[in-house]
Amino acid sequence: MSATLDRIIEEVRQLPPDEQRQLVERLTAIVPAPPNEDEREDEFERELMAEGILGEVKPLPDDDPEFYAYRPVTVTGQPVSETIIEERR
Repeated sequence: MSATLDRIIEEVRQLPPDEQRQLVERLTAIVPAPPNEDEREDEFERELMAEGILGEVKPLPDDDPEFYAYRPVTVTGQPVSETIIEERR
Protein backbone atom coordinates (compact mmCIF):
# COMPACT_ATOMS: atom_id res chain seq x y z
CA MET A 1 0.00 0.00 0.00
CA SER A 2 1.05 3.56 -0.50
CA ALA A 3 2.19 5.67 2.42
CA THR A 4 -0.85 7.93 2.05
CA LEU A 5 -3.27 5.03 2.21
CA ASP A 6 -1.48 3.57 5.23
CA ARG A 7 -1.72 6.94 6.99
CA ILE A 8 -5.45 7.22 6.22
CA ILE A 9 -6.12 3.71 7.51
CA GLU A 10 -4.25 4.47 10.72
CA GLU A 11 -6.31 7.66 11.20
CA VAL A 12 -9.54 5.73 10.60
CA ARG A 13 -8.55 3.22 13.28
CA GLN A 14 -8.19 6.10 15.74
CA LEU A 15 -11.73 7.34 15.08
CA PRO A 16 -14.50 6.47 17.54
CA PRO A 17 -16.74 3.56 16.40
CA ASP A 18 -19.65 5.88 15.57
CA GLU A 19 -17.51 7.98 13.23
CA GLN A 20 -16.08 4.81 11.67
CA ARG A 21 -19.64 3.69 10.87
CA GLN A 22 -20.42 7.09 9.35
CA LEU A 23 -17.28 6.83 7.24
CA VAL A 24 -18.29 3.37 6.02
CA GLU A 25 -21.75 4.68 5.08
CA ARG A 26 -20.29 7.60 3.15
CA LEU A 27 -17.71 5.43 1.36
CA THR A 28 -20.44 2.95 0.44
CA ALA A 29 -22.42 5.80 -1.10
CA ILE A 30 -19.39 7.00 -3.08
CA VAL A 31 -18.03 3.65 -4.27
CA PRO A 32 -20.71 1.59 -6.01
CA ALA A 33 -20.94 -2.07 -5.13
CA PRO A 34 -19.83 -4.43 -7.89
CA PRO A 35 -22.74 -5.96 -9.78
CA ASN A 36 -23.74 -9.41 -8.67
CA GLU A 37 -23.63 -12.34 -11.08
CA ASP A 38 -27.30 -12.02 -12.07
CA GLU A 39 -26.87 -8.34 -12.93
CA ARG A 40 -23.75 -9.09 -15.00
CA GLU A 41 -25.54 -11.86 -16.85
CA ASP A 42 -28.56 -9.64 -17.54
CA GLU A 43 -26.28 -6.90 -18.88
CA PHE A 44 -24.46 -9.41 -21.09
CA GLU A 45 -27.77 -10.67 -22.49
CA ARG A 46 -28.90 -7.08 -23.21
CA GLU A 47 -25.64 -6.45 -25.09
CA LEU A 48 -26.11 -9.61 -27.15
CA MET A 49 -29.67 -8.56 -27.99
CA ALA A 50 -28.54 -5.04 -28.92
CA GLU A 51 -25.93 -6.50 -31.29
CA GLY A 52 -28.53 -8.79 -32.84
CA ILE A 53 -26.84 -11.99 -31.70
CA LEU A 54 -29.83 -12.96 -29.55
CA GLY A 55 -33.42 -12.40 -30.54
CA GLU A 56 -34.87 -13.04 -27.10
CA VAL A 57 -33.85 -14.28 -23.68
CA LYS A 58 -36.07 -17.02 -22.35
CA PRO A 59 -36.54 -17.19 -18.58
CA LEU A 60 -35.02 -20.04 -16.63
CA PRO A 61 -37.43 -22.78 -15.56
CA ASP A 62 -37.06 -21.91 -11.88
CA ASP A 63 -40.58 -22.94 -10.96
CA ASP A 64 -40.89 -25.99 -13.22
CA PRO A 65 -40.66 -29.13 -11.04
CA GLU A 66 -40.58 -31.32 -14.15
CA PHE A 67 -37.37 -29.62 -15.28
CA TYR A 68 -35.58 -30.46 -12.04
CA ALA A 69 -37.05 -33.99 -11.86
CA TYR A 70 -35.43 -34.93 -15.20
CA ARG A 71 -33.29 -38.03 -15.10
CA PRO A 72 -31.35 -39.21 -18.17
CA VAL A 73 -32.36 -42.51 -19.73
CA THR A 74 -29.97 -45.37 -19.03
CA VAL A 75 -28.95 -47.11 -22.24
CA THR A 76 -27.38 -50.54 -22.30
CA GLY A 77 -25.02 -51.88 -24.87
CA GLN A 78 -22.22 -50.37 -26.87
CA PRO A 79 -21.68 -46.58 -26.78
CA VAL A 80 -23.06 -44.75 -29.82
CA SER A 81 -19.63 -43.34 -30.62
CA GLU A 82 -18.22 -46.86 -31.00
CA THR A 83 -21.12 -47.88 -33.23
CA ILE A 84 -20.48 -44.90 -35.51
CA ILE A 85 -16.75 -45.70 -35.73
CA GLU A 86 -17.50 -49.32 -36.66
CA GLU A 87 -20.00 -48.30 -39.34
CA ARG A 88 -17.48 -45.94 -40.93
CA ARG A 89 -14.94 -48.73 -41.42
